[in-house]
Amino acid sequence: MRYYNPLYTRKWTKIFVPVSTFFTQLGTQVGFQTNTNNDESTTPLSSEYTANASYGNNSSSLSTLFSTLTSPFRPSHKTLISYKNRPNGTVKHDNDNLIYHQLDIHRINDENSNEKNNNMTNNSILIDIPGNYSNDLLIDADNNKHSNFLTLKESFIWIILASLLYFIWFIFIAGISIVHILIYLALLISYILSERTRRFALAILIYLTYLLLYDALRLIPNYTVSTIHIEDIYLIEKKLFGIVKNGHMMTLNEYFQQNHIPLLDVFTGLCYLNWIPIPLIYSLYLYRYKSKRDYMDFAFTFLLTNLLGFVVYYIIPAAPPWYVELYGFEFNLNVPGNAAGFIHFDQITGLKVFSSMYSKNANVFAAIPSLHAAYPLITVLYGSLSKKLWLHIGFVFFTFSVWFSAVYSRHHYVLDVIAGGMCALTAFILYRLLCRIPTINRLLTAYNKLI
Repeated sequence: MRYYNPLYTRKWTKIFVPVSTFFTQLGTQVGFQTNTNNDESTTPLSSEYTANASYGNNSSSLSTLFSTLTSPFRPSHKTLISYKNRPNGTVKHDNDNLIYHQLDIHRINDENSNEKNNNMTNNSILIDIPGNYSNDLLIDADNNKHSNFLTLKESFIWIILASLLYFIWFIFIAGISIVHILIYLALLISYILSERTRRFALAILIYLTYLLLYDALRLIPNYTVSTIHIEDIYLIEKKLFGIVKNGHMMTLNEYFQQNHIPLLDVFTGLCYLNWIPIPLIYSLYLYRYKSKRDYMDFAFTFLLTNLLGFVVYYIIPAAPPWYVELYGFEFNLNVPGNAAGFIHFDQITGLKVFSSMYSKNANVFAAIPSLHAAYPLITVLYGSLSKKLWLHIGFVFFTFSVWFSAVYSRHHYVLDVIAGGMCALTAFILYRLLCRIPTINRLLTAYNKLI
């Protein structure tokens, strides 16, 4: 008698294969197959699907049947390697590219309840599955390349559109460089390489947005929008945080200019160089080892902190402490960037790290707020997500170290550091409030599924 199983006709019903197999065997046991001898018999399920079964003399055939439920046909694993390692059944191949899954069916009685019979000749069912069925039912991982191709095909138009907008922006507006081309190539390769790298490329778009916004600041300098603050910031700093030495009031920056220590020069230089790497690495740690939503919370808070900082840049353009030391209170538009106190780090190490980095700084009037002080504070605010006390304490130490380095190096006033910390804290609170809006929360949930 020929059996037709409609559950095998659709891929989305694979999970019902154990139930389908169970009812097929139920029909066989109840009366559709009458051969209960020791000889093997074959019961075809379809033109391409056959089941070879041999049964021993069994006083309770239905007990044998229901025992098959303990050995499900459809494994929970997606790969053949994991499937082979299943303790409750084996997978075998033959020359015709068939996969044999041996179900460990045993009688429920006293003789067989506490021991395992290695010879499954008389108490087993061998189900022969042709290669085309085995590919659909057992080896889902083989379809990854095909699904990856379909995803790329569906998003091809979006890739072209995003590429056009990217190059139009940099070629005709912002100005293109080799760095922009390398970023584009890295992102494109990551997107088309595999599903995992594509998800990572979509996740890293948050930081790419930050880079694009930061790069766009040079198009409209903040000193063309608002008045530059030089003397007033200096006087407020001296009044609030000034110290007296030899009867003379001075800022902390001026004190450290006269009293610098080589060990602190190296320590502060190392801390300042990691103002972005450590927060970035921690966010990637959240992405890889915690949850994608934790990564999103951190990254979007980081982006929102920068947005608030950029707004303050345009509202209060301010000169750094080293500008007052070199040029006084006069506004000089053609002032190049300066390494200030970090020049000692370059001299001690013999590396022109800070000299080279700050010489490329086109706008020196962006001291308020100090984003160097903001980024480490974000790691403190989200440090509890790691569930590691030592790491959270390390973030607190790192944050205070960067704050001290900003003042010690004469790149920021204490006011700048406080403003940077307030930006991070405000962004953290604002992001939490925005997440309570249903529409924004749904967008974040959808983005979470993409990455």
